[in-house]
Formats: sequence, C-alpha cells, structure tokens
Amino acid sequence: MREVLLFAWSNYVKLFFLFCPFFVLNMFLSLTESFPSRAKRFVAFKVTRLVVIIAAIAYFAGNLLLSLFGLDLDGFRIGAGILLMIIAADLALGSDTPTAKQQPRSPEDIIIVPLAIPIIMGPACISPLIIIGAEAMSHPDHGIPYIAAGFIGFFFAIISLGLLLYFAERLERVFGKRVIRIFSKVSGVILIAMAAQMITQGFVAYLDRSTIGQGILTALEKLAQQ
Repeated sequence: MREVLLFAWSNYVKLFFLFCPFFVLNMFLSLTESFPSRAKRFVAFKVTRLVVIIAAIAYFAGNLLLSLFGLDLDGFRIGAGILLMIIAADLALGSDTPTAKQQPRSPEDIIIVPLAIPIIMGPACISPLIIIGAEAMSHPDHGIPYIAAGFIGFFFAIISLGLLLYFAERLERVFGKRVIRIFSKVSGVILIAMAAQMITQGFVAYLDRSTIGQGILTALEKLAQQ
C-alpha cells in the first residue's frame, strides 16, 4: 500500500511540474486579460475538464499507442526526454514568457486552442503521460492499484493546475506578473532536470538489455578495474 501511495505522489509532483503551471498561469492571464472575472473562472473550469479527458486518453491508451506504432518504451522515453529538454531550456532561458498577440472575442475561442492544446497538453506533457501509463499497465508487478494510483496522481495534478487558473486574478494581485514569470523560469530549470533523468533512465535501460549495451558496460567495467 505504501508503494502505491508513493507511486501516486511521485506522479502528482512530476506531472504538476510537467504542466508548467506558472507558464500556463501567465498565458492564461494574458489571454483572458479583457474578460470579466466570471468569464475567467468559466474558462478555467472548462479547460480543466478538457485536460482531464485528454490526459486520461493519453494515460490509458499509452501502451496501445506504443504497440500500434511498434515503439520501444525506453526509446520513446529518450525521445520524450530530448523534446522536454528543448522546451524546458526555452522556458528557463527565454527572454520572456510569450503573450497573446490578439485578444480573443469570447471565452470559447481559447478553451480548446490554445489553452488546452498545446499550452497545457503539448507534446512534452503528453509523452510522459503515455510513458507513465504504459509502465503502469505493462509491468508484471503492477496491477489495478498501480494503474489507479497513476490516474489519481495526474488527476490531482490537473485539479491543482485548474485551481491556479480559477484563482488567477487573486494570485496576480498577490504576487504580480513579474513574480509569476520568475516562478515560470524556475519551473523550466526543474523540467530540465526531469528531462535529463528521463534520457538517462531510457539510455541505461537500453544498454542493460541490448547486446551492444552489454558489450559497452563490460568494457567500462574492465576500464574501471584497471
């Protein structure tokens, strides 16, 4: 039971930062700048509900998608890590957070695109969700409790993000846009570390189970002994 709870908690923390909450918050404030408070809360609720649906599809269909395209989980992990690294570096080192060029005419104009897709559920976020879902469902020791724990982890991560958006106006008054942008860049640094871990984990797993990898590891062990 303890392992299942830890699995849910680790997924919650990991996915919360993968959603780039402060970047999303800054974009949300820019896109809804001309909206009244009630419309902003409406957008936050609708976006949160839509993101839950998209994330659930990515999570539960992850193993099927990998099998359908003949993709290896570790190879996919390396690719997702590289993509996340690029996006995180841009987020952390960019000169500023992007803002909306045109103000939308109504809340419905931004709920699906660009807020839900690609600002929140972009490739760098969907890929880790697919990996987590595939791991939970394909591991021989992981049963329904682990699958449920993974779902609970990303569900509450999305709810936490939704609450940030719902109370966006209050957070802007308390912290100001400048502080929110600083938090966004700090999130980028955390994402870089997560991306590096994904790449390393995938690379080590690939070496561990491939003939070429075994040869490299053997050679490294011999060098270490000299």
